[in-house]
Amino acid sequence: MIAKSKKIKASFIAIVTVVLFFALSWYYVTLIDNALKAQTFLYLSEVGTRGAALVESKVDNELENMETTARLIEAHGDYDHNTMLSLIKLQATKGHYKRMGIVLPDGTALTTDGLALNVADRAYFQEALNGKAAVSDTINDYTDDKPINVYAVPIYRGTEVVGLVVASVNTEDLKKYLEVESFSGQGYSYIVKANGDAVVTSTHANSPGDFENVLELLKSANLRDGDTFDTLAAKMATGKSGSFTSYYGGMERHTIYKPLAINDWYMMTVVPTQVVSIQTQQISWYSFSLIVAALLAMTLLFVIILIFQYRSKRRLERVAYVDEVTGGNNWQKFKQEATAILESKNCNQCALLTFDIDRFRFINEEYGHEKGDQVLRLVVGILEKRMAKQETYARVSGDHFAILCVCDEQDKITRRIKEFIRVLNNERETIGLKEKLSCHFGIYIIEDKTGNLEKIREKANMARIAAKTAENQRWFFYSDAFRKKIGDEKEIIDQMEDALENQEFEMYLQPKYNLHTNRYCGCEALVRWRNPHKGLISPGEFIPIFEQTGFIKKLDMFMLEEVCRILKRWEKDGYPEITISVNLSRKNLKQSDFVERVLNITNQYRIKRSNLEIELTESSIFENVDRMIEIGEAFRHYGFKMAMDDFGSGYSSINLLGNLPLDVIKMDQGFFNSHLKREQNLIVVESIIKMIKKLGMTVVAEGIETEAEVDLLRSLGCDIIQGYYFGKPMTVFEFEEQIF
Repeated sequence: MIAKSKKIKASFIAIVTVVLFFALSWYYVTLIDNALKAQTFLYLSEVGTRGAALVESKVDNELENMETTARLIEAHGDYDHNTMLSLIKLQATKGHYKRMGIVLPDGTALTTDGLALNVADRAYFQEALNGKAAVSDTINDYTDDKPINVYAVPIYRGTEVVGLVVASVNTEDLKKYLEVESFSGQGYSYIVKANGDAVVTSTHANSPGDFENVLELLKSANLRDGDTFDTLAAKMATGKSGSFTSYYGGMERHTIYKPLAINDWYMMTVVPTQVVSIQTQQISWYSFSLIVAALLAMTLLFVIILIFQYRSKRRLERVAYVDEVTGGNNWQKFKQEATAILESKNCNQCALLTFDIDRFRFINEEYGHEKGDQVLRLVVGILEKRMAKQETYARVSGDHFAILCVCDEQDKITRRIKEFIRVLNNERETIGLKEKLSCHFGIYIIEDKTGNLEKIREKANMARIAAKTAENQRWFFYSDAFRKKIGDEKEIIDQMEDALENQEFEMYLQPKYNLHTNRYCGCEALVRWRNPHKGLISPGEFIPIFEQTGFIKKLDMFMLEEVCRILKRWEKDGYPEITISVNLSRKNLKQSDFVERVLNITNQYRIKRSNLEIELTESSIFENVDRMIEIGEAFRHYGFKMAMDDFGSGYSSINLLGNLPLDVIKMDQGFFNSHLKREQNLIVVESIIKMIKKLGMTVVAEGIETEAEVDLLRSLGCDIIQGYYFGKPMTVFEFEEQIF
């Protein structure tokens, strides 16, 4: 009876123990399930935050590139629609955009692929026109009706918005930014507006695919474990974050939604609950299978949780700091490592280099994007092997890279650049690339190690752009002189239109002396800029800038009109007839109405055309001989004289000289400056003078300063002398006093 009682008691205790253990185990598993759900939402929140940062960073980088382009146009200073368009064609060819374009304030747009559109009804146009860089919601392309997003940045002239730089990307291309690895590849993200309209949907197998409005999609869904449908819509309308679990389309999903710092966009990060449920079942199986060792099961469970958290952290770090194409550092990782290096006590003098791959878009188009990605990975592989302890690198975006390197001497940097390009071209064949690769580098020696890295990179980028625009220059060092030069050029560009309007440009005349008649026979019109603050500015300071901006065309027409005005006044005042020569830029030769514009001005003043001599430089003539012949014959037909200036300065092709419609050849002063003392040089000059005269042309010697040179040239048969010996460039009044 006692034994039976004991058995009953033991059985009862055992049953109670088993029931209690199962109850505790069930309670434990329930807690774990809830903890996993909380961890899931926490992890989803972290992934969503990183994903939002990634998307915002990508958009910011694109807008930054666009703003850099806009600043370049502003620095260039020519706001002609086609001119601005030409300035962005290089970026359009090497960028990943569908197309780029320039939009005028009336909405008229010209694109780099030859389209003419009007985008005045686009929302991004109005936003950017109000002075704010903008990225559009998903809209349909006017040309093929495919979904696109458009970046737009204002172009300023002073404080006035005179146009926009725009670039469109296929919305499909934005989807790759959302392909963040989470929950073993089962998670996905998409972007919607605050009202639920889709901006960028996901192509992930677990996603609902394309949809028009996520709120419409969730109307019929069952929402729990978080926001209700009404609170979801209310939070999104007021820019708040949230989470919920929903069931629709035959699948239950956990969702985190966060606002982006772009328009009114929201990023929604999603994972199917089935993924979490599988993990929960595995943990439950471990718990119940180790029923006799509860403590061990709990320990094991905690280990699993720690591993899960560690992997989640590593995955998040990869999303945040690893470049998705190359597997190397991204810009965020670069900033983190570079800041640590620069703050280190052992940090030596450092430099920031930025570079890009020339004609990278050609590689993508000719070989495919996979080959382009192989080139990027090849670059990263070379950089990784060559980074020292206090150095780091990153792929910033596209084919743009940044390097922080130790810089003792500039020569060491240039040697490393040469070695990098050499290795790059040696190894390109390993990936089946035939074309030789080249890069342009911008280099900024870091002076303030506590400075903002974005500002430092901007200076390096300015140097890189300078290297790209210069001839035969693969790298460029940013310096105070470079910064001052950019500032001075911008100041000239900002003032040149007002200077022309305010009549700050003056015409000077330099006399020409005829050695046969021993009389002054003409002069050359030269421009001077009398700035009210700086005084007289040398042409060498502003003419090259005017050539670059195209403003030289306006200045040429101004000088031509001044010459016509003086010739007409001299005719009325009864002065002796002399010839005035005016030098016209090569920029004018490319204008189809060049001859017509010259005729309009000369006809207005009714001058005697034989008294006007049109000078073209040797380099401009031989740049396009056929065009020069066409223009020269037209001018001579109308009675003007044609002259070649700077003959012998480096481009002469004597065999073409007889075919050119010229009346006067002005021999460059390089022929005469102390060179005539050597017999060989004397023979060359004498032969050229005889040849020119046999061709029926007049010979003018420039830059003559001594009586000995005059006597020698007289003996060689030279016709006319121009130089300081017979007169420096002088005002019109001084010229009239001396010559007439």
